[in-house]
Amino acid sequence: MTSSVQPLTDPVVEKYRAQYAAKGSELPGSARDWVNSLRNQALSALSRNGLPTRRVESWKYTDLRNLHRAEFAAAAGAEVTAADLTPYKLEDAYVAVFVDGQYAPAFSDLGDLPEGLSFSSMADALALGNEELLADLGEAVDVELPGLGALNTALMQDGGVCRIADNVSVEKPIQLIFVSTENSSAEIHLRNLIGAGANSNATVMQSYVSLGASTGFCNVVTEAVLEQGANLRNVTHQVQSGTAWHIGLTSAQIKRDAHFESFVLSSGGRLSRNEIRVRLGGEGADCTLNGIALVRDRQHCDNTTDVDHAKSHCHSSQVYKNVLDDRSHTVFQGRVHVAPDAQKTDAHQMNRNLLLSRNAQADSKPELIIHADDVKCSHGATVGDLDQEALFYLQSRGIDAVTARNMMVQAFAAELVEAMPNDSIRSYLETAMSSWLETLNSVEEAA
Repeated sequence: MTSSVQPLTDPVVEKYRAQYAAKGSELPGSARDWVNSLRNQALSALSRNGLPTRRVESWKYTDLRNLHRAEFAAAAGAEVTAADLTPYKLEDAYVAVFVDGQYAPAFSDLGDLPEGLSFSSMADALALGNEELLADLGEAVDVELPGLGALNTALMQDGGVCRIADNVSVEKPIQLIFVSTENSSAEIHLRNLIGAGANSNATVMQSYVSLGASTGFCNVVTEAVLEQGANLRNVTHQVQSGTAWHIGLTSAQIKRDAHFESFVLSSGGRLSRNEIRVRLGGEGADCTLNGIALVRDRQHCDNTTDVDHAKSHCHSSQVYKNVLDDRSHTVFQGRVHVAPDAQKTDAHQMNRNLLLSRNAQADSKPELIIHADDVKCSHGATVGDLDQEALFYLQSRGIDAVTARNMMVQAFAAELVEAMPNDSIRSYLETAMSSWLETLNSVEEAA
């Protein structure tokens, strides 16, 4: 007697499988066998593992069910002008602009790239089958891990590909601006790839912005591969509409004596998640992961990190700060894994949360998993509200309550921004923080 019981299928996964079956031939690179093979492997992993739920430990605080229920449409193609983009462009930078997920060369400024710096849109590179430029594609992202990496690999549409040659130092920042137009409800799967050659040095900034209200979904994966002695700084600013969805993964492989620095400023999105996975795969490798979340209303912002100390004499440092108002919710999950042979590891992580409302909620879960004995590791978390004595002191000096509060919040968050060595990026981030502070609700007394 044969069983008639059929295995349960995830309707969301089936939706994406059907989408790939119907429109896979329209995706960039569909004429290239190796690109199709990469997509099919990812689709198989998605089918086996499904999409993450709160039963998955690394997703226990972030619920994607409302995202899966949302309806998304094709990009609206609303008109964009150069003036719309001016507030988001860095001064003195190489700029690539993407509008509703598609590269827009008319708004970009890439005419004078220095020798040793190559740039292409991901769609063009896939269509041309440029295996040299895309040599690292898929190397840093494990599609078997929980998350949206497999979905992104199967459906990736466009994004930026940057390659810095050995021994090249790029003096100006490379900025990728991803624009969601007004009333956009598009679902966009972006893929960025950064290859930093041996002993190279570069700064990449990613800006995710909305020009008006947007209910779209941005699923972005950034891969970074740092060769021996490379230095790469990756700065992310996410300020999309408060009704949009943003899920981001940055996955970096860091080889011997290379240094990776990441900074994330997130203040947009109905639900946003910025996950960073780093593998310190060579002796002397180093990473610094910092971030600030500024949230209000019912926003949900999740910063999750996973640092794998695979080799000895490696160092990692993490500092994440959250400022919460109204009924907002932040998450910090920081995992540090030290392999058995990773002696002389130096790893530290800290999460600090400032609650401006009794109704805000901050979840924090720093975690150390150590399999070596000659290490120096620490972690910690704090949650508190504004110091009422300090607030009273400022007001007693003639400073009004709102200005006093903003000064204290700015002081709490600005430390990480002030450490930015690039003047234009530092000014950009300071302006973004000030803009958020100007629209905060009135001061709430401490409970």
